[in-house]
Amino acid sequence: TNQHQHQPPQLTVRPKTGMALLFFPSFRDGTPDIRTLHKGEVALSQKMIAQVWVHEREYRAGVPEGNRQEDAVEGVERERERLGFR
Repeated sequence: TNQHQHQPPQLTVRPKTGMALLFFPSFRDGTPDIRTLHKGEVALSQKMIAQVWVHEREYRAGVPEGNRQEDAVEGVERERERLGFR
């Protein structure tokens, strides 16, 4: 296995007005950092997201094996129902 691949502790961040979250999704050598795999939660009112992508060199997409957005669809739908969104 890759030297960077290990099971990281889970981090939960509660949003606060004026707060930002900054993270780097890969190591300097371009290897994806699995500690940054993340998901958004359903917003109870308004949700605002801004993304800025900065690359030091030519960008090559690197997605950790087994990480597919399609796999999250069912869980997102369950959460929407649980929160009462239709």
